[in-house]
Amino acid sequence: MVFDRRLKLLSKISIVATTSLVLAAAGEAPAGTGGIMAKPSDPEKAVQAEYENLKSKGTRDALELFIARHPKHPLADRAREEIERLGK
Repeated sequence: MVFDRRLKLLSKISIVATTSLVLAAAGEAPAGTGGIMAKPSDPEKAVQAEYENLKSKGTRDALELFIARHPKHPLADRAREEIERLGK
């Protein structure tokens, strides 16, 4: 019986401690992330990496996919040029 009470008390302490840690982390995180997600990487680097990945496939479909996702990005022009080269 004493063991049961101690176990319940430890469970409550654990829940309170975990909740406190989560709330503390949420206060340091970017707004809207809940403290769980890391800050996003540089969007420009992500687009460049996507372009390089799709270009490395060497297919028209891959380059057209990039253009569809980023039609106004400067790399879309490079993708269009690459498509022209593939067509020759």
